[in-house]
Amino acid sequence: MTDRLAKFRALPESEGRVLLIINAFSGTVDKPRILEGRLKLAKLDFMVRYPKYLRRVLRDRKVSERVLATIDEEAAPLQDRMIRYRYGPWDPSYYAVLGGLIGRGLIEPIPFRQGIGYRVTDRGRQLVAGLLEDDSWASVQRRAAATKTHLDLTGTTLKNLLYEAIPEMTNADWHSEVR
Repeated sequence: MTDRLAKFRALPESEGRVLLIINAFSGTVDKPRILEGRLKLAKLDFMVRYPKYLRRVLRDRKVSERVLATIDEEAAPLQDRMIRYRYGPWDPSYYAVLGGLIGRGLIEPIPFRQGIGYRVTDRGRQLVAGLLEDDSWASVQRRAAATKTHLDLTGTTLKNLLYEAIPEMTNADWHSEVR
């Protein structure tokens, strides 16, 4: 695969992380909810993928140090970096990631007033349970849960929070990698 096409493929780590985020926002079987749209997903994924920025946004929102202590500081991903686009960070592989998760019946697209939302399916919940048995996914799950608890906002509001908390993002050139 050429380098130009590589950024459009779905890595298993990306699919697992996105599945955990959508699961966090899907509610329960008795009270299903959806994650509203790709813009919101991209901003949440950015914060789950880059914990140093998640900590900064949460600190700006006056989240307790107890909560911040549960978010591990990890290095930025080497292979799975996001790109700075017009509305903030974006990953060109989202279409492949979402398509793969939908195609395997792990999430379902749900229309809502402003577009398409996503919800984990029963099959997806089973896979999430399996992922959570592996300790390597624990920090991703904690970050996804923190975004659900403290950042369940609109995609536009999340974009604005990122720009306020992370001025280097605002000043970055379009199409540059986020580090």
